[in-house]
Formats: sequence, C-alpha cells, structure tokens
Amino acid sequence: MNTGFFGPPGPDLWVRIRGRTVGAIVCIGFGEYSLYWWNVATNGGRKAWLYAITLISAALLAWSIGQLIAFRYAPRPMLSTQLKRFYRVWFSVIVATEVAAIVLGAPILAQLQRSDLYANWVDGVVGLHFFPLGKLFKLPVYYATCAVISLAALGSLWLPESSLRVGVCSGGTGLALWLTGGLILYKNLSSLPPKKTQPDLPGTNSV
Repeated sequence: MNTGFFGPPGPDLWVRIRGRTVGAIVCIGFGEYSLYWWNVATNGGRKAWLYAITLISAALLAWSIGQLIAFRYAPRPMLSTQLKRFYRVWFSVIVATEVAAIVLGAPILAQLQRSDLYANWVDGVVGLHFFPLGKLFKLPVYYATCAVISLAALGSLWLPESSLRVGVCSGGTGLALWLTGGLILYKNLSSLPPKKTQPDLPGTNSV
C-alpha cells in the first residue's frame, strides 16, 4: 500500500486508520465553523453560502460515519497496553495544551490591548497542534495542514484590522480543515474492508 502522506503500515495501522477517520470528522466540523465566520466576515452571513457550507459539511460527515461503520468489519489487531496508553496519554497532552493556549490567549492579548488578534491566535494554535498530532499518529498530511493554517493565521496579519483579515484567516483555516478531512476519507477507500456477503442458505446451490 502506498503510504505517502498517510503513514506507514504496521501492527497498529487499523487503529490509526480508525483514528484518522475520527480526526476527519473533527476537521470537517471545525472547518464548517471556520467557514461560517468567513461567510460572516466577507459576505455578511449570506444564506446562500451558509446553505452551501452546511450541505457540504453534512455530506462529508455522512461519508465519515459510513466509513466508521464499514471499519467495524476490519480485523482488529491486539495492541499492547503500553501502546494504548502511549496514544491515550500523548493525545490528551496535545489537546490539553492546545485548549490551554487558546484560553490563555484571550487575557494575554487583552492585556496587550490587541484583542483584535484573537482569531489569528486561535487559528495559529490550532494549526500548530497538528504538528505533534501528525508525529503521534504517523500522519504526515497533518504537517501540511499545520503549514497551511499557520500561513493563513500569520499571513493575514499583513492586512489591516478589518473583516477581510478575519475572512482570510478563517477562510484559509476552514478550507485547510475541509481538505484534510476529505483527503483522509478518500485515502481510506483503499483500506476499507470488503463487504460481508450473506452465506448460502442450507439446501440451496450457488451458481
């Protein structure tokens, strides 16, 4: 199997595939949230864009859930307790650090009288947290996600304080998250287990 941006094979591959599918759901959800604010900032919250964002998000989420259901029939490797604890502990550390940085950003920027930069701060933190996640889950595509979101958060700072700056920041973040989720789901197609066929009933002959 060609790994590329999606990690190497190994005894924990099934767990990582299932985990990255859950990650795709998270990316799609937060991507929708970011694009909602892009629509508010740049289009005044136009309903046509809102409907389009909602429909695309719903389709991607349905695709994600369908894959999770299909993965129920995949062979499940027996992972050591130590490896399970490794994933659980470090994932919790990464997420807790991300949340703490986002929460602390508000009073820090307020103290510096730069609360207008909070959207950039949040997206910058979100972008950076994909780097350790990519390392943890052996998912190099997260490095690209980190780079794109960080570029949107930092690059938009060149713009003066305005709705355009917020739109560039949130729009870049939302598109990066959507693209990450979509690419993960597309890559998963090559790893989906074959569908179970119903066994022949007793007394019947198969052709």
